[in-house]
Amino acid sequence: MTEPLSRDKQRTYGQFETPVDVADLILAFCLRHPNDRLLDPSCGTGAFLARAARLQRWLAGGELPPGRLWGVELDPSAAQQAAATLPQAHIITGDFFTLEPWSAQPFDAVVGNPPYVRAEWFEQLQAQAQQLAIFDDRQQQDEEESGVASNPARSRTTHQIQAAALGRRAGLHAYFFVHSTAFLRQGGRLGFVVSNSWLDVAYGQRLKQYLLEHYKILALIESNVERWFSQAKVNTCVIVLERCEINEQRRSNRVRLVQLRRPLAELIPYEVGTRERLSHLERLSARLLPASDGASSDLSVRVVEQTALSASERWGVALRAPAVQRRGTRQTPARPLADWLTVKRGHTSGANAFFYLDRETAAEWAIEAQFLRPLLKSLRSVNGRQVGAQDCAFQLLSIDSSDDLTGTAAEAYVRHGEAQGLHRRRTCANRTTWYRLPPLARPDLLLAKGVWARHFAPQLMESLQFDQQLYGLYLHEGVDALTAVALLNSAWFALQLELHGRVNLGEGVLWLAAYELAAIRLPDPRYLPDSQVAALQEAATVLLGERVMVLDQAESSPAWHSLNEVMTEVMGFSAADGEAVTAALLERVRARQAKAGQISR
Repeated sequence: MTEPLSRDKQRTYGQFETPVDVADLILAFCLRHPNDRLLDPSCGTGAFLARAARLQRWLAGGELPPGRLWGVELDPSAAQQAAATLPQAHIITGDFFTLEPWSAQPFDAVVGNPPYVRAEWFEQLQAQAQQLAIFDDRQQQDEEESGVASNPARSRTTHQIQAAALGRRAGLHAYFFVHSTAFLRQGGRLGFVVSNSWLDVAYGQRLKQYLLEHYKILALIESNVERWFSQAKVNTCVIVLERCEINEQRRSNRVRLVQLRRPLAELIPYEVGTRERLSHLERLSARLLPASDGASSDLSVRVVEQTALSASERWGVALRAPAVQRRGTRQTPARPLADWLTVKRGHTSGANAFFYLDRETAAEWAIEAQFLRPLLKSLRSVNGRQVGAQDCAFQLLSIDSSDDLTGTAAEAYVRHGEAQGLHRRRTCANRTTWYRLPPLARPDLLLAKGVWARHFAPQLMESLQFDQQLYGLYLHEGVDALTAVALLNSAWFALQLELHGRVNLGEGVLWLAAYELAAIRLPDPRYLPDSQVAALQEAATVLLGERVMVLDQAESSPAWHSLNEVMTEVMGFSAADGEAVTAALLERVRARQAKAGQISR
């Protein structure tokens, strides 16, 4: 039994102990023969290796010859614990990225749980752990691209160069994929459990391209019902790969996109250490690699040709999309939102407590009305679908470049801010005049950057200012506002947000960047038939008179139901497809919230 990892180790090394069920699932795919040589390049205290030893003994029907299990670990204390627990394994203490591949004896399997260290945390890892060799490669790559390489004669392997070219924003786990490849034989399998963020973000494109060029992608697996690492505020996926440098074989490969609908403990119901469990895992891994699509109460599997996966596309959307989503994107003319509206983020003040005044503070300082504008900080307390100044609990200090503050209460308030050093804060100091926030034009609709249980885009009825936690939606010329209200408050649009958004940054809160929101596709209101526009406008008019509800309640709302019926026609769906859209939306929201509740505080 290994000791739990400390929170200091989790923060510094990105270490989170791999759950037994997850380790066993990966090993069931990757460890196929008793004599397979297996490497865990970030073995921690040896959780994967201990499970692999048990599986190998079962496959062999007895003890194994030495030299089968290898692990590498940067943290000396964790490596020492792994060596003590697993005397039959070879544990190397050090930086995996300094190791040269053993071409004479490549491994049959590489498995593990690479450290969860985001790019912006690398500096902390460097300071608290030790220098990682991969950063030398990244630095040299930058120098070579800029033409000022400090040591152009230095030789590097192809895989080191490829790792360095992943991009400055790639998480540490991305480099483990690339460097591990050099240790794996042709036909050998790699299985990792990693953050799922790379499936959808822009900086994951280079990693996806690398995998497409060097591997058959056998399976991508996510759980729709549980968080595998309760102490990490990150959602994860399992990826199973088979090394293949033959282009034709990769092109003919079929990828399984798997969504688990029951916890792994229920899918693997036998106790750890029993022969029944190992035999069941063998059957489960085969079940997750079917020849064609399939779904049950336990799981769903979508089978796609590897050639259908593009590195520039969001693999997470392909993984999570219900069947009705795939039909809709094929048969309905739709354009990115950016074609018919502009998304703008609200104010980033740099000092909200100063710029955002409640009524008491504004009255206390007697700030003149000409320097105050209604401000909406969030939609959390908004219950109507039409928003105005009455919904604003705050006022924004708004001083135009032409305003003369001499002798005003606003001038005294500004001096008060400077006495606190606010003018030296980075965001404030970057403005020409630190206390002047450029006013935002009035948008047509608003949308929350973060969503928990309510999907809605209220119409703005009068001019007001809004915080950067909100997006202003500005309709292009010729786009009817009521039609846009209908499209952006529909279950179909909410489902697109659920599929394209991410939850790793907010403990279950769905979040989209402005560019991601602008890329979501919907029918362009300007090109819909008049009959559909009229129906959408009528449905929107009724909906605007109704209070906003959480989705579980909105499902029974006649107004929302009527709007979604119209959207069903607009999308070219059957009535059953329309019901499937709502069902898929509710499933995604409930799963997101349920997994958020599993985070250990």
